[in-house]
This record gives sequence, structure tokens and C-alpha cells, in this order.
Amino acid sequence: MMSRASTEAYGKRIGCRYYVKNNKGGLYGGFKSKEAAEACRRRWEREERNNPWNSGLIVFIEEK
Repeated sequence: MMSRASTEAYGKRIGCRYYVKNNKGGLYGGFKSKEAAEACRRRWEREERNNPWNSGLIVFIEEK
């Protein structure tokens, strides 16, 4: 498993511009297109929103 800093450095090296993250420091993935990042965020909304472990969790897209 890579650290968050090394993951973001690798993403930059391969051309990722959009990262799907949460408000508690989690990183779901890096994407080259905004459409792919939005699809990841929508998938999380659909599959994990009702999980009680995720209460208060906000997932967002960050552009770098």
C-alpha cells in the first residue's frame, strides 16, 4: 500500500487531474477526466450512502 503523498505523486506522473476524496482524509482514486471522477462519486453515493459506518462522510472531487 502506498502513502497518500506517494499516491498523489504517482497520479500526477501518469496525468491524473481529478481526485475523489472524503472529508475525513480518505482517497478513493485519481482520474484523468472529470466524467470518470463524477462516475466514481456517483457510484459511492449509490452503493455506500446508506451504510451506517459512513454517516457524516462527504465525498467530493478535487481538481489539481
